[in-house]
Amino acid sequence: MDFDNNTAIRCCCPPSYSGDRWQWQNQRISLTLQFVYRSTTFVMPVFQMIMMLIDEHRQIASYHEQIPYVPKRDCGIKFNIYLLCPNQPKNSSTNYSIHIDVFDTTTLTYWSSWYLSITFQFLPVDRIATRLFIPSVKQIESCPFSCYSGSKCRIQYNCSCSSDSFCYTSSICICPLNKYDRHCYLKHSICSAKSSPCKNNELCVRFDDRTDRNKFACLCQKSFYGTRCENTKHRIHAKFDKDIREETIAFVLHYITAYNNV
Repeated sequence: MDFDNNTAIRCCCPPSYSGDRWQWQNQRISLTLQFVYRSTTFVMPVFQMIMMLIDEHRQIASYHEQIPYVPKRDCGIKFNIYLLCPNQPKNSSTNYSIHIDVFDTTTLTYWSSWYLSITFQFLPVDRIATRLFIPSVKQIESCPFSCYSGSKCRIQYNCSCSSDSFCYTSSICICPLNKYDRHCYLKHSICSAKSSPCKNNELCVRFDDRTDRNKFACLCQKSFYGTRCENTKHRIHAKFDKDIREETIAFVLHYITAYNNV
């Protein structure tokens, strides 16, 4: 610290280290995840993944992570996440595990969950890498998520999230697509309804706030394509006479593509 110039030098530590000079290594879980979602429909949901450390009583540790996942955009991407132990050094008598919940951000409804065990609890840094398959249909939650938790779902939280968000716990809010912040009170301007960059009323999805707040992706339905869904796909409209439709049991349509100079 320089008293003459009234300045101070501080070190900003990454999650893996702590101390005023990064001299201590945080005890943590290094998590590498790859998500896979397969669907036979053209409707592509936007997911919010919540990763948490929980103890034997299903109590959530203070540190958690959230990441958005868009299957159309993020297929094949590996996410690297740190989950810090709540106490440094960690309590050797407490056995932790990893709980992952998935929510549909467009409807703010629960979708699915995973439970990952930590085999070597004594290690200061444990590394887990896995691929998780997101089910094509919503699952039934084991605990009502209206601010309840615990092994018997009897612990109620005091919610401080915005009214249009989902209150997961007292410290975890799941924001709708157009909002962000810890309690979902700040709005995104890049995908606002009045100035959406996506054409034909298609869905605009922002990128992760930790990487770039000004980047977005347009999720095109089956009738449009392009980076902003500005192009219309070629299609054929077939109309049949009423008598033909009633008398015919089955018919087959063939779509033929013509190429020049072949």
